[in-house]
Amino acid sequence: MRPQDIYLSGLGSYLPERMSSRRAIELGLYNETLMLDSGVTGTLVAGDTPPVDMAVSAAREALKRAGREAAEVDLLLHSCVLRQGPEMWYPGGYILRELGCGDAAVFEVSQGCNGMLAALELAVGQLAADAGRRTALLTTADNFTSPKGDRWQGYGPGTVIGDAASALVLERGAGFARLRTVNQSVIPELEGLHRGAEPLFDPHGRETIDMVARARHFGRTSKPLAEINELIALRQAEVVRRTLAEAELEVGDIARAIYVNQGQYLVGQFFLDPLGLPEEKSTWDFGRTVGHLAASDHVVALDHLVTTGQLGPGDHVLLAGAAPGFVVSSAVLTMSAAASWAI
Repeated sequence: MRPQDIYLSGLGSYLPERMSSRRAIELGLYNETLMLDSGVTGTLVAGDTPPVDMAVSAAREALKRAGREAAEVDLLLHSCVLRQGPEMWYPGGYILRELGCGDAAVFEVSQGCNGMLAALELAVGQLAADAGRRTALLTTADNFTSPKGDRWQGYGPGTVIGDAASALVLERGAGFARLRTVNQSVIPELEGLHRGAEPLFDPHGRETIDMVARARHFGRTSKPLAEINELIALRQAEVVRRTLAEAELEVGDIARAIYVNQGQYLVGQFFLDPLGLPEEKSTWDFGRTVGHLAASDHVVALDHLVTTGQLGPGDHVLLAGAAPGFVVSSAVLTMSAAASWAI
């Protein structure tokens, strides 16, 4: 998809306190071998802070940086991995009310850790279809503090889960970065990788969330792990190359590349190596300090690059990610100006 005249004008992040991997090992939460294998040095822990309140904080920052009032928001897309509050309650209205927005259209995006890239694609379509909608607010937030899941070891080798929220403002005509292209692809044959032997009808929910056990079951019963990894890397590279071609760019034109915050070997295997991208162009060195922040990885990393002055006008930024389903996606931004809030 090639958006026309669509820009990012504001970014916002909510980053709670950090716990180091070393401290987690001392507390018996993490394993030193896993830490050394992954290279992840810490993650973010939000305690009992509701994720929707985290999303509101990130949204306020993004709107302020964009120079927009909440009443100017025409469209809100909120994505998440875990539930955001009571059953049969939805967060969109809460976020709008807390921000003081008017009668904006609201959609909730459920595409796991690819939520913000999926929301980008959906927002582009909404803005293109209705000339009356000019400003879209995209938010995401998750808090993994729960006895159901083990953030340090329960979501897969090389993956440590962190809590965060992020937001971006997307609008027509002007901003600090132009959205050049955004695409996704699905690998249906890997749908079971994150389902395992879990029942499809589960009215009471599981006592625990064990993504490692699910993946092992799929590997034993459907596809060997080596074939799974090879297929993911191949399809991720394909969607990235299609996105770059739409932007009329080559891999070598990319100034910085943002992927999911996972262990060093995973970022290499699934993203950098198939494309021939050097690690120094990635944001892995930042991501290793905060953990995998669900659907916030890309926006938080971009916010870090922009705020610290690591991107300048004309720089091309590649974003790529994956999520259960199995989804692979990518987008390309081109910096059009230095952000007003950059250091």
